[in-house]
Amino acid sequence: MWNRNIFRLIIFQLIIISFIFAEPIMYKSGKITLFSDRGDTTLLLKANQLIRDEQQYYEALFGLRLDKELEIRFYYNPKQADSPLHAVPYWSAGIARAGSEIMIYGKNRNQWLATLKHELFHALLGQNEVNIPVWLNEGLAQWHAGQMDWGGFMELGTATARGQLIPLVDLDVILSFNHKRASLAYAQALDATRFLIKHQGESILPYLLRADELSFKERFKAETGEDLINFEIDWREDLEQRFWFFKISQIPGVLWAVSPMIVILAWYLKRRRGKKMLDEWEQQEAIEDGPKYLA
Repeated sequence: MWNRNIFRLIIFQLIIISFIFAEPIMYKSGKITLFSDRGDTTLLLKANQLIRDEQQYYEALFGLRLDKELEIRFYYNPKQADSPLHAVPYWSAGIARAGSEIMIYGKNRNQWLATLKHELFHALLGQNEVNIPVWLNEGLAQWHAGQMDWGGFMELGTATARGQLIPLVDLDVILSFNHKRASLAYAQALDATRFLIKHQGESILPYLLRADELSFKERFKAETGEDLINFEIDWREDLEQRFWFFKISQIPGVLWAVSPMIVILAWYLKRRRGKKMLDEWEQQEAIEDGPKYLA
């Protein structure tokens, strides 16, 4: 048994060493170039398939195409990046630049494909020269990637109760925020985007994501029937109704009584979301093979 454990330890160390000293690798597919600084072929192949799926989805839902030259780089060590990352906030896990370059970095490889899905949406808008407010840009990227930060959810409720929400227009400088403020900003962007989709439907998105002579404010009012200020007022009122229990928690002496309820509620919402995903997977498996995306 002792010899077997030693053998396993040696094998594990060899794997780690080979991983650390792996040579960078580059993979090109059409107009997409993928790079990893650790020679992770499996990652690049999965990323390439994700991009193909996203290209079909974008055209079907938004009427936009991601078909220009795009370079995607994965870095376990951001210091090895060819392009400087000094302007990127420390809390960021990836960045898209002008629709032509995406960089994803950090040691949490399990999140890289979700981050890629998020950044691909930014690249899509960049390639099609679509100009929308940052709150909607970041909100749609999170919504499409299926991202949800439970810490951000709690901060959203707390900020609503305390009257400390960030005006949506101020999210234009989100890259200058510290980690905590950025977490709230992303939570607001996602929630406001969900509020928009809930009341207007997904079918409005192709009309909002246009590059034409109209400003976004003009296009938004033409399509929704209200201006951005009234939209934000309605959204904030909806937040007040949904997060009423956070206001109670701000009363001295009540916090300790209701905080377990908040934790239970968060667990329930997370579990409910997980069950919904399982149900969707089961339904997909029951459907015969056919077109994955419909125009």
